[in-house]
Amino acid sequence: MGYPKLRGRLLATLACSSVVAVAAAVAPGFSQSIGAVGSVVVRIGYRAPVSAVVPAGETTLLGLVNRAREAHHLPPLVMSKALRTVARRHSQEMALDGYLGHDSAAGQSFVARLSAAVRGWRAVGENVVLAPTVEEAHRTLMSSPGHLRNILDPVFRRVGIGIATAGAAGYMITEDFAE
Repeated sequence: MGYPKLRGRLLATLACSSVVAVAAAVAPGFSQSIGAVGSVVVRIGYRAPVSAVVPAGETTLLGLVNRAREAHHLPPLVMSKALRTVARRHSQEMALDGYLGHDSAAGQSFVARLSAAVRGWRAVGENVVLAPTVEEAHRTLMSSPGHLRNILDPVFRRVGIGIATAGAAGYMITEDFAE
């Protein structure tokens, strides 16, 4: 499938990702609501043949996120190596398996994935997006109330950003947040 045909399909996926693959955030005591959010998986109809991590894109996205937080008088997020590792793995898995969602291919929730990296957490959140560029991904997340809420949540102090190539689809991006 060539990029022009795929692009129209991806834009539709991006548009619905703001509605269907809702940003997820949870604090202890709210675990019963996680399943409904975490179980949303959107099949994109395309699997990347290979996927590589894009560290320069992660740095760019961190800068964009922190500029948005600064504009709202919030402290910058600090990149967490542990959260970044989890986010990178999830982005690559989504690219290679052809889906967008908070669960892993094996059905593991984002809370379970993040709990392995963040001990004693009180609040965690996750944004996922598929986009042709890092800048377009950021614009998409900023225009979605649920995703924006995670980006601007004053409780969050750390982030792990994982960007992976997704072949003709562009970039699969995961932002994992923790206090």
